[in-house]
Amino acid sequence: MHGAALARRLVEALSAARDIAGLRARLSGQAGNALFSTLDQAAVSGFNFLTGIIVARTVDIGSFGRFALVMIAVTLAQSVHNALITAPMMTIVGRRQGQSRSYFASLLVYAALLSVGGGMLVAAFIGGLFAARGDAAPPEFIAAAGCVAAAQNMQFTLRRLLFARTAGAAALRMDLGRAGLFVVTAAAWRYGRGTTTVEELLWILAATAAVTSLPALRPYLRFAKRGLHLGTVTRRHGPLSRWLLPVVVLTFGQEQAVWIIAGVMLGDASMGGLRASQYLVGLVLLFLSSTENVIPVAAARALTGGGERGLHRYLGSVAVAIGLPIAGVTLAMAAGAPLLLRLVFGTAYDPYAGCLRVLACTVLLVLLRDLIAHRFRAMERTGVIFGAFAFSLAVSLALAYPLLTRWGLVGAALLILCGHMASLAYLACNVATERRSGRWAYPPGTSRSVAAGRK
Repeated sequence: MHGAALARRLVEALSAARDIAGLRARLSGQAGNALFSTLDQAAVSGFNFLTGIIVARTVDIGSFGRFALVMIAVTLAQSVHNALITAPMMTIVGRRQGQSRSYFASLLVYAALLSVGGGMLVAAFIGGLFAARGDAAPPEFIAAAGCVAAAQNMQFTLRRLLFARTAGAAALRMDLGRAGLFVVTAAAWRYGRGTTTVEELLWILAATAAVTSLPALRPYLRFAKRGLHLGTVTRRHGPLSRWLLPVVVLTFGQEQAVWIIAGVMLGDASMGGLRASQYLVGLVLLFLSSTENVIPVAAARALTGGGERGLHRYLGSVAVAIGLPIAGVTLAMAAGAPLLLRLVFGTAYDPYAGCLRVLACTVLLVLLRDLIAHRFRAMERTGVIFGAFAFSLAVSLALAYPLLTRWGLVGAALLILCGHMASLAYLACNVATERRSGRWAYPPGTSRSVAAGRK
């Protein structure tokens, strides 16, 4: 009996040691992934920023405005793609370890189909915008816009998939390769031809995204040949996408539609100036979006392992770590708005400094709102997020006429600021209401001990 008890204790000790080793390995992988996420988003942000500067300096302000309209449409397509594919994937991987390779292969096939469809919709959208202004859109411009949307959506999916599988180094290599290839190709094209059009730059963007995605995509093609499970992907993503997709529509209606209306009503030059201001702020916002590579998975794990308190501790630590440096950056950006626009884009963009000051104030609001939204995503309560953006859209519609008629382009920036404030207030009020009532809602699969014993 004594020997059997000793053997049992030895087995338990070895099992505990394996668990500790596994935990350390997972934590090490998560820490490395977080570092690569920061580096990768710095590369992506830098590339997008550099692309905007190259286009603005290469073509006139009106052509840059047309480029801005295309990138807004591409952003919408990517947001829809994220709601249907990548955002549900990040939550599923975080809550359920050990996803099969066939799941990821099926996901990529699904993403490819949606990317092509998204590209076609972007092309139709751009053609419709030109028609609304009474202009004839060049066919090559429309085709290039659709190809950029399709290629970038596919690369976006690959990036998130690699981070979900703790392969951040591969994602970083892919994005650095794309940035370098674009700069070299654009420079060689301009040197060889002496001039570059906005259509040609769009084609280069699409081609470099497609070429640099192939090495990361190739390993999954073998698993796709063994059988796909598109129906399984649809069933697993459906509950999470049900509310995230309407959120995308509301977000677009609240923010990006403001820029499109300004472009249609005020012309390409005004659109170019507005977009230049947004590019400078977007550099910080794109850095914030690196949290999408890490926070959804980590938040889901924090809730599963530590309950509501664990989730709040994690999100609070992220708010402090990211919020303080970003506050300093945005303050400096607002103070030096005219100088920044002049140095980066040229003297033609000086009149838009007021827009830049207002937009800089939105960054911290976006950070706080997104962190609270991550709480509801981890709990698989995306309906609350939908409600926040519905409320935000209602506020924006109510304020649109007085702000735009009184302050013009600055009023458009103020409208976006008010929309972010409204969505943040809605989410914060929902959290406060739950705290007062003592009622917490947990996602399916959360253990009773976590739900009941760790509040």
